[in-house]
Amino acid sequence: MLRFLCFILGKPYETCKSCETLKQQLAFANEEKKQLTETLLNIISPKVVEAAPVEINQVAQSSGLFSRRRAALEARDRENAKIITEAKHLGKPDIPVKGLYELTPPSYTQEIAELEAKVGISEEKEA
Repeated sequence: MLRFLCFILGKPYETCKSCETLKQQLAFANEEKKQLTETLLNIISPKVVEAAPVEINQVAQSSGLFSRRRAALEARDRENAKIITEAKHLGKPDIPVKGLYELTPPSYTQEIAELEAKVGISEEKEA
């Protein structure tokens, strides 16, 4: 209301120091959140790595030996398979979640029992 009256009367409205401090803090917090968001988006987004294009000789349609045509086709298929395989791993976590919670194999259990026997730790059974 005071600001509106000052506007009507043509007098400049002066803000208090606490309002200016709050505006500065808000601007700083907004900038920090923006930087954190950009950082997270950069981490999450997959990085595109472009390799130099490998030119594969076109398979000749002439009456050459079949073994040469087959070798050229197999080389082209290997390159295509390599590209597809590399593309499958984009966006996947390094450690599979399924493998984190699996039970220990029996060989590890046996080794643990042997080590406990060496150290002298015995199992206490509750009745």
